[in-house]
Amino acid sequence: MATTPESSTPSTPGDVYAVFCGPINEESVRQLLASLATATRQKQHVHLLFQSSGGCVGDGICLYNFFKALPVGLTLYNVGSISSIAVIAYLGASRRITSARAMFMIHRTTTKLTGAPAAIMKGVTKNLILSDEHCESILRESITLADGEQWSDLDLRDFFFSGEEAVKIGLAHEIGEFSPPPKSDVYHFFDLRQPPQ
Repeated sequence: MATTPESSTPSTPGDVYAVFCGPINEESVRQLLASLATATRQKQHVHLLFQSSGGCVGDGICLYNFFKALPVGLTLYNVGSISSIAVIAYLGASRRITSARAMFMIHRTTTKLTGAPAAIMKGVTKNLILSDEHCESILRESITLADGEQWSDLDLRDFFFSGEEAVKIGLAHEIGEFSPPPKSDVYHFFDLRQPPQ
C-alpha cells in the first residue's frame, strides 16, 4: 500500500543514512559491499539513496543477493532514476521506497560486442542468455506487469515505470522520500566508516 512521505518509519539511533550514485561495476560494488559490511557492525538499519543507470549484470546480481542477505534492515530510495541492472539490485532490499517523481526502466540484457570471431560470440551469447534468464527470474518473483504489458514485450522494447506505477506492480513498496533527520550524518556510499567532513 502506498503511503505519504510523512508516514515513513521514524529514525532511531541505530539508523545510518548514505548515498550511492553511479554505475554498477566491479569497483563500485566492491566499495559498496565493504561499506555496508562495516555499517552492519555499528547500526541496525541502513537507509540508502540509490541512483544508477545500470552497468554490469553480474555485479548487479551480486548486489541483489548481498542486499537480501544483509543481517540488518535495508531501505533503498529511488529519488530520481534507477535503470537496467540497478533495478535488479534495488529489488534485493527488504524495504523499497520511491519518490512519486522517480522513474524505473527495465530491459533485456544487451551487449555491444561486434566483430568477434564465431567461437567468442558463442560464449558471449551463452552469457547473455544466462544473464537474461537470471534477471527475468528475479523480476518475475518480485513484480506483476502492468495491464497490457507482457513479458514477451521485453523482447521488443524497454519498460518505463513512474514511482506510482512501481508501487502498483510491486517494484517498490511505497511512495516516500529520502529524508534524514536534521543534523544527521549522511555518508557517501564508500565511506561509511568515517563521518563526512
